[in-house]
Amino acid sequence: MSTVERLKHASEGLFYVQSTHESRHTMRSEIDALSAHEAETISEHAKEIAKHFGIYKQRERNESGKKDGDFIFMVRVKIPAGGELTPAQWLALDAAADRYADGSIRLTARQGVQFHHVRGHNLHPLIRHINTSYSDNGFQLTTLGACGDVNRNTVASPIDDLDAELPLDSRELAYAVAREMTPRSSAYYQVFLADRSGQQIAPLNPEEPIYGAQYLPRKFKVGFAHPHDNSVDLLTQDVGFLPRADGRGVTGYDLYSGGGLGATHNQPDTMPLLALYLGVVQREQVLDAVRAIVTIQREHGERRNRRAARWKYTIRRIGVTQLKETLRERFGIALADAEPLPLPPVLDHLGWHREAGAGDFLYTGILIPNGRVRDEVAIRYRSAIRRIVAQLEGIGVRVTPNQHLILAHVPAARREWIERTLAEHGVPFDGEVPRIHRLAMACPAKPTCGLAMTHAERALPRYLAELEREGLGSVDVMIRMAGCPNSCSRPPTAEIGIIGYGKNDYVLMVGGARDGSRLARVLYPRLGERELIEALMNLVRAIRDRNPHRLSAGDYLDQTPDAELKTHN
Repeated sequence: MSTVERLKHASEGLFYVQSTHESRHTMRSEIDALSAHEAETISEHAKEIAKHFGIYKQRERNESGKKDGDFIFMVRVKIPAGGELTPAQWLALDAAADRYADGSIRLTARQGVQFHHVRGHNLHPLIRHINTSYSDNGFQLTTLGACGDVNRNTVASPIDDLDAELPLDSRELAYAVAREMTPRSSAYYQVFLADRSGQQIAPLNPEEPIYGAQYLPRKFKVGFAHPHDNSVDLLTQDVGFLPRADGRGVTGYDLYSGGGLGATHNQPDTMPLLALYLGVVQREQVLDAVRAIVTIQREHGERRNRRAARWKYTIRRIGVTQLKETLRERFGIALADAEPLPLPPVLDHLGWHREAGAGDFLYTGILIPNGRVRDEVAIRYRSAIRRIVAQLEGIGVRVTPNQHLILAHVPAARREWIERTLAEHGVPFDGEVPRIHRLAMACPAKPTCGLAMTHAERALPRYLAELEREGLGSVDVMIRMAGCPNSCSRPPTAEIGIIGYGKNDYVLMVGGARDGSRLARVLYPRLGERELIEALMNLVRAIRDRNPHRLSAGDYLDQTPDAELKTHN
């Protein structure tokens, strides 16, 4: 077993931290030390347990990348299917950003929310605030299971039930998966939610009926696409579902399994992989299928080498034929063989759209650059959203997999007021957003993420600005950037993907498909920043000028030989 596996096993349901082979202490004791200003951060062993509570231990980094600043934390909130958040829920998140973090709300590519630069003494009150300040809206907002070796935030198309042509209810399935796959241990509640008078010196309930004593070998991800929208990147999920709909409704769900984009530089045994098609399941067995695949991963996943521990490797060791047989015979899943439906494209959701239903309601997508909801000098995203949400009764807020926001259930009569409010706060809206920005996305990376090799969120806006200055802002191309090969912002399925390599170098990939059905290939294995910007300009200019058949950007880059793509205009 790896060190992490031993720590999980010794934790008795995430309650204890094993400091040595002979001694252990409670996770609560480390959190209490932070609250009392008796410690700057948590121990390295506690760090692995804390991930399951949605907490990442971090340290501020200087421009060279060295971790020599203050100890801080990132706290991630699970929001299944990206919500729908009520106005009260959004406003409470907004208040927490100032009270406990750095004044920003960071939307994630898995439709959750992150708080950055959380100081140790604010950790306990922030998590307590998240769990106790929000009413249940079909799901419970929590940080439990937002990180760690469990099912992460369950994603779904944010327009699933809003699409006027085909309103569905896959979001309800996403909520059900999230509830079923939440860790059962009482440790989280004892650490963060119990009053001092209710503290215990032992776990009240350490049992995990689904995950077992060691939880899963690695993180696990589940997603639901919509027949018109694959913004969740279905084939990057450990388990993914695409509804099969006809004029009478949903007739089943295409089941995919074994996707994942993380890799390690210079480790050829690690690689991004797309999910494999297994067949069709009925709605009543969607949750059973997820539970069954999680069980198989718990039993057969690699626990010595974490680089080989993801389900995408386990499924390929087992084989699709054997897996389908096991699902049918052991778990009773009525898995029907079929031809998969075509995948829909990744939508940006921006602008106004008619909402499903009898009323005169609309939904609108608002671009949030790289998911960072904050007020800047010229553009006040946080204030604009706060004002709209506070003043428009009945509105719903949804996080998209592109790290943007959707405002749902907007009365048509308030459309002009929303546009005016955004304009007053300097927020670009729909047609004002250059096309090259609409699907661009980056992860937080440096200076907070401990895994990042380079900047991403801070770098991509500069690169896009350079492209605009060259007159290329109107080119329709999906560009994604990550600071390390974990690829949280999904560069390997982008039409142009950028991944950090070393302190100031990057891998440049091209040719992913707009529907997520094809991985990009490496065009340049290593580029410095100036070389990267020049290569981006050349590629985007080629998409515009050397594309006689007007192929989509991804198809053009996929079909054009490397040597031709590297030829400068």
